[in-house]
Amino acid sequence: MKITDAFFANNTLTVALNDGQIILFPCVGMKWLMEATPEQQKDFNIESDGYGVWWNELDDGIALHHILNPAPIQATKALV
Repeated sequence: MKITDAFFANNTLTVALNDGQIILFPCVGMKWLMEATPEQQKDFNIESDGYGVWWNELDDGIALHHILNPAPIQATKALV
């Protein structure tokens, strides 16, 4: 499975996978991203291997396996 497209808006990362799935990932647990400017939040790339998303100016990112299996604390916060 690989990321083929991504979109960030309203504190949510939406990724399209090469198997047709669309995943909505709430980024509330990613303080470094939540505190970034809107321009910084939009300045990301899909890693060349399709296994993650990287924010250039923030020098940080998230791997696909974390998007597919988020930590329980992130899932709890996202539901609140």
